Amino acid sequence: MPVDNILHYPQSTIVSRVVPKTMFYKFMEVNPRMKSRFVNDVVNITWLYKLSASTLNVTDTDDMKEIEVFVVNLKQPDCPTDLFSFIDTNMPHHIVFVLVHDNSAMLFINYKDWTDDTHTKFRIRQAFASPWMPMADLELSVQGQSLPRIYDNFVAQVSGIGEHKAGSMADIVALRKQIVTAEAELESLQKKMRKEPQLDRQLAINKQVKAKRKELDNIKKKLEELK
Repeated sequence: MPVDNILHYPQSTIVSRVVPKTMFYKFMEVNPRMKSRFVNDVVNITWLYKLSASTLNVTDTDDMKEIEVFVVNLKQPDCPTDLFSFIDTNMPHHIVFVLVHDNSAMLFINYKDWTDDTHTKFRIRQAFASPWMPMADLELSVQGQSLPRIYDNFVAQVSGIGEHKAGSMADIVALRKQIVTAEAELESLQKKMRKEPQLDRQLAINKQVKAKRKELDNIKKKLEELK
């Protein structure tokens, strides 16, 4: 399908250039599994927008010079997202993916940071995806006066995190992961307690359950303080 200014960004940000899939093979270490993803799942990839100090009236930083928006036309809507995490890890800029199938679209973004000061490879902290929606309902607003703030707000919009204090996104993502882990551990302890036949062991596990609940509450309180 043709790609136009689907996010309604300023004309100065539009690139609208199809990136051949062979370009990814050439400059990335593509293993057979990833190559099959490109071949079997992707129709084409369009570099639609370049957000930078030169295309927007915003500031950049040494850690973030550009944000790219790629539109990926998919053969099927259930394409595994590990392909986009692979691209994101190896690209030298921050990326937002707009995944498109027929007349529907979804947003996909990896919250990531550099592995070291050489700025050669990223480490993905967590991936976020919006629900599929009609193309006409697709929205991702540019909010902020610097690229890092714009990027954090992109993550907030796609993930559902919403309003948050400037500079707090890294901590928010980390705390959300801690909550998921703590909730899983709490559920495991509760199952273990229900199955335990001995009363003394039940009491010991219940003590652990209470401690884990307290830990979970404390993490959630920290998270709320960042919003």
